[in-house]
Amino acid sequence: MVTSIPAFHVSDLSKAEGSGDVFINSRKDAVSSGVFAVKLAVHFDPAVDDYPVGTLQIKVDLSDSAKGIFTATSIELINSYGKHNPTVYLTGRCLAEASAATVQPKGCRYWLMIANNKNSATEQGTPDIVGFAIHDRNGSRIAYGTGPLKSGDFKVAAK
Repeated sequence: MVTSIPAFHVSDLSKAEGSGDVFINSRKDAVSSGVFAVKLAVHFDPAVDDYPVGTLQIKVDLSDSAKGIFTATSIELINSYGKHNPTVYLTGRCLAEASAATVQPKGCRYWLMIANNKNSATEQGTPDIVGFAIHDRNGSRIAYGTGPLKSGDFKVAAK
């Protein structure tokens, strides 16, 4: 039997900050606004930091998702790339404060992507894009969404 060691996922020099709301019309119904909001301030500099650090909160009010607030308790990986529309990816653990759930999800993990497509919220052009997914410890999808910013702005500084 051959023993193999899994590849490490290594974070790179990255910084992202900002907040914004995404509206997805197809995720709006009688009990859901069709909006998710993201607020974050995260960074990692391998010359200074041992691990990625910062804050991340995702507030979800979408159909076909648990509604509530998901707050990152760790940032286990952050990677970014791009010059003209820098894009960042984050993953880690989160705490769920889901409303209308009979049982609060446990062991949640998040994945988040932000594409910084313009320099400010008032600039004309392609809006920033945000996508996320949250799964519980059993691998069940708890919440997800991807779309263009309706309001707000994100700044991403890639390596």
